[in-house]
Amino acid sequence: MPVIDFQGNSYVLDENENLLDGLLRHRVRIPYSCRAGVCQSCMLRLVSPQHNPAEGCLLACQTAVQRDLTLALPTRDEMPGILTELTRLNATEMRIGITLRLPFVVQPGEHVTLICNQGFESVFQVSASSADSLQCVIKRTAGGCLFSVWIHSQAHIGDRLMVSRNR
Repeated sequence: MPVIDFQGNSYVLDENENLLDGLLRHRVRIPYSCRAGVCQSCMLRLVSPQHNPAEGCLLACQTAVQRDLTLALPTRDEMPGILTELTRLNATEMRIGITLRLPFVVQPGEHVTLICNQGFESVFQVSASSADSLQCVIKRTAGGCLFSVWIHSQAHIGDRLMVSRNR
């Protein structure tokens, strides 16, 4: 029986079991959509064994597992998110929480670019994070950035944002 190492956990799959079905059977949170290989949302990065660059990624919905594998989510530099917290800390600071569609690793202290649907964007420091969410404190300044003005005056829980990693 093949063993799949994924996101720090190990899962035993049946011989020739579809990778996506096996991970879902183990209640693993993994992105997927069409189950036909078209949308590519279930793409995973093959960490081990990797014999050549062509084996670098695979589609979980199209892979029959025949051997032990170590897998990871592909790294992403931009991720859609939903505004899930708007907490006024004082007259000029607002803490926002963003839940991300897929895991997006960023550490407190790192900077990300936030882009709202109106097109306003700015760079902010991450104050807290987990695998699928982050928080930032947004200061409102006189004549400040349009994103800050939007957060402080027009944003609502449920608004969609893009989060982009700063390089």
